[in-house]
Amino acid sequence: MDDHARFSEALEIDGQRRPLMRFLSRHVRDESVREDLVQESLVRLLLFSRRQTVLNISAAARTIAWNVMRDHFRRRRRVEAEPLSDGQSSDAPLPDQMLLHKQRLQQFVQLLEEMPPLRREVFIRRRLHGQTHAEIAEALDLTPDAVEKHIVRGMRQLCEAIDQR
Repeated sequence: MDDHARFSEALEIDGQRRPLMRFLSRHVRDESVREDLVQESLVRLLLFSRRQTVLNISAAARTIAWNVMRDHFRRRRRVEAEPLSDGQSSDAPLPDQMLLHKQRLQQFVQLLEEMPPLRREVFIRRRLHGQTHAEIAEALDLTPDAVEKHIVRGMRQLCEAIDQR
């Protein structure tokens, strides 16, 4: 796929952002959670569209968003409902798990460092510090649309780098 086709594909997918926000607003009250779900949905839609031809992009976007939202609420319910048993001696991870987490963290940090500085700053503020799009836009003197584009491009860059590795 050439750069022009990728760019037009990304524009078409990014055009689904507002409809997905409206779609999810019927089910999710928290705006920051809604933004995260839309973001995750768009990334999944982008990856899906690269594997298969999508005839109806808006229908695919709604289906993916519905599944992302359902998965989010299932995970939340499972975490809230899991009782601790008396047989658990420690919550500390095993040494091999700690090593794996450390390696993944190092890869993630390296991928972040490869991003352009402004994109990295926007991405870190949103994904790691949980700031809203409006807060980021105000702090960095950007428009909310510019913040969205930096987040989408950051997610796309991370996904592509992870796919390559």
